[in-house]
Amino acid sequence: MQSKPNTLIIGGGWSGLAAAVTLTQQGHAVHLIESAKQLGGRARNIQWKDQTVDNGQHLMIGAYDRMLAMMNTIGSDPDKIFERSPLDITLYDTDYLPLSLSANSRLPWPLSLVWSLIDSAGIGGLYQLTKLQHSIPKILSAEDISVSEWLLNTKQSPRFIKQLWEPLCLATLNTPIELASAQLMARVLKDSLGRGKAAADSLIPRIPLGDVFPRAAAHYIEQHGGKISLNTRARSLIIDNNEVCGVKTKDSRIESNNIIVALSPSQSSKLLADLIPATSTIEYPICTVYLHYPPETRLIKPMIGLTGTISQWVFDRSEQTPGLMAVVISAPGKHEEMTNLELIQHVCAELHDFFPDMPKTVNDSLVVREKRATFACHVNIKQNRPQSKTHIKGLWLAGDYVENGYPASLEGAIRNGENCALNLIKTMYN
Repeated sequence: MQSKPNTLIIGGGWSGLAAAVTLTQQGHAVHLIESAKQLGGRARNIQWKDQTVDNGQHLMIGAYDRMLAMMNTIGSDPDKIFERSPLDITLYDTDYLPLSLSANSRLPWPLSLVWSLIDSAGIGGLYQLTKLQHSIPKILSAEDISVSEWLLNTKQSPRFIKQLWEPLCLATLNTPIELASAQLMARVLKDSLGRGKAAADSLIPRIPLGDVFPRAAAHYIEQHGGKISLNTRARSLIIDNNEVCGVKTKDSRIESNNIIVALSPSQSSKLLADLIPATSTIEYPICTVYLHYPPETRLIKPMIGLTGTISQWVFDRSEQTPGLMAVVISAPGKHEEMTNLELIQHVCAELHDFFPDMPKTVNDSLVVREKRATFACHVNIKQNRPQSKTHIKGLWLAGDYVENGYPASLEGAIRNGENCALNLIKTMYN
């Protein structure tokens, strides 16, 4: 029997690590176990020949307050780690002229955003954005509807739906607009575009994701007396008289009266199948296509959007590796039926069609398919998201799928991990 830890955390993704950091910061002993051979969960490093890349490109913005604060806590300087730039997105479409959202003019926010929209979409574009923005309070307080219905109710044009709202919905909710929750989308827009210029900044890591947070978090935890065990899978929980007592692994059992389960929805459901009511485990994929062009190759901006194509968002990762591009394809789609080679060729052709200066072929390429990247943000998803505290004494849930009013994101994962840890601490002293 191992020595009894104060709190046992199952899962070494960003949420589990955030919970462990928070507990450690408050002086509590923690033991974190992770079934994989590395930390990071669905935002981890993978090795691609002689370079390290992310297992999927993630969109991060200045509104990620909790993520940035926790990075400072563990000694990771966001100013050094991220290439931070004002909102400056151009979306290219197969049928329409480019559409821009930019904070780069000399005008103060939000006039800079307004001006960029008028410049690329006219007064009509500004009217549509204003109408949708004014409807956000009602959407947040009323019964949930789909993003598609919300857009039609606010008389968004076919162009705006295709070229702006659909790609933004896919990027933030990873769910098609016909199925996506308008309430979650409204919350994202309110926090990103309604909180000032800095909240809308784009944050593109200069280093692989596993080095952005997981590695530094692990160092912080271990330096402060915590324990981390990799290649250790929780097979079942030990419950006695409706109170958690520990966990069984392949080789041993670990005792603890406080356990945080910080796994993905599907993994949590398997571990907790007979213990707590089933939660929605519908999960959608995200595919990232890495294209390594000659080192001098650059995008015209750090991030661009494409609509009417299989490619959705393209990130210039040249700060990390010269000539490296990451093409993101969210949610289910035609790309799932393609082989990796077919997908690479198709994406390369799309980029060359929009940007003739981009080479037709690449020096190297990699396709990363995360089949269960995020939970599906369907209408009324709030009803299917569990609370952090369970009915079993000492058993807690973390992970980005736990109810917090936001879609799946790294910010949501850290927010839920931190909140879970703080709520657990409160119960210890009540």
